[in-house]
Amino acid sequence: MSDAPVLKRKNIIQRFFEIREIGAVIPLVLILVAASISNSAFLTLPNILNMLRAASYLFIVGIGMTFVLCGRGLDLSVGSQVGLSGILLGILMIWWHVPPWIAVIAALVLGALAGAVNGFLVTIFRIPPFIATLATYYAYRGILMGVTQATPIGPIPQQLRALGQGEFLGVAYVIWFALILLLVAVFVMRKMRYGRYTLAMGGNVESTRLAGINTPRLTFSLYVLSGVCAFAAGVLFTARFSSAQVATGTGMELQVIAACIIGGVSLFGGSGSIVGTLVGCIFLVVLENGMIMAHISGFWEQAVVGLIIIIAIVIDLIRKGELLGKK
Repeated sequence: MSDAPVLKRKNIIQRFFEIREIGAVIPLVLILVAASISNSAFLTLPNILNMLRAASYLFIVGIGMTFVLCGRGLDLSVGSQVGLSGILLGILMIWWHVPPWIAVIAALVLGALAGAVNGFLVTIFRIPPFIATLATYYAYRGILMGVTQATPIGPIPQQLRALGQGEFLGVAYVIWFALILLLVAVFVMRKMRYGRYTLAMGGNVESTRLAGINTPRLTFSLYVLSGVCAFAAGVLFTARFSSAQVATGTGMELQVIAACIIGGVSLFGGSGSIVGTLVGCIFLVVLENGMIMAHISGFWEQAVVGLIIIIAIVIDLIRKGELLGKK
């Protein structure tokens, strides 16, 4: 009987941490309050829209990463894929004079192929995802640097620039695009077999295979999806900045993974949410913007992000009952 209050307290704590996005929501609210107090311009509409625009690029890549992580995978090459997408657009439209919309379609197809290479290495050669995507991270970045000799390509045609710089109802197109993808991805993750099978495979690959699901094919498709999302973000990046920059996407893979983890996506697979990834992306952007407006050195940003990641992982362990044992 003496153990009952302790067990009850543990259950209450575990139920609290069942809110998957709690690791990002609480610090996000704290940063919003602190930043708004330190600078009255922080919560103005133009600044809010700028932050949402920046978070949208990260979130588009994060959608693919969320599915990969939920399926117990990892994709370190997404940043290089974002950069490669822009360079491909520049080559097609400026060097080869391909019409903009055909170039965009070609970029998305190449994104699927780039993701397929990762999926092929992981499923056919059974190379661990960390090693396979680390290799393609360097390969894709090397290709774009070698082809361009590290020089930007631009300016891109006005038709595509309108996609990255235009607005609808005062809101940038990229934000609307991210919102549409959010709704589609949430529906797929929660309501469709694809999402349920992905979570099941991440939770237990062998049980999922024994249930009759083709796990190699599913894993392969997750990397293809990640590639398409990364190349889509690269198209929007290029359209926004009017030229294909060789440095585009550098370091983005770590930002995206951090956003997913902070948003409650488990590194161990089997659990996560698209909304959580969105919250994680917004958190990273708000943190950076708030520190700039508060005149705090950006060097502290990485320390804060690292601390939040540790907190998010601890929350994940609590949720799984590995720190507070379930009875």
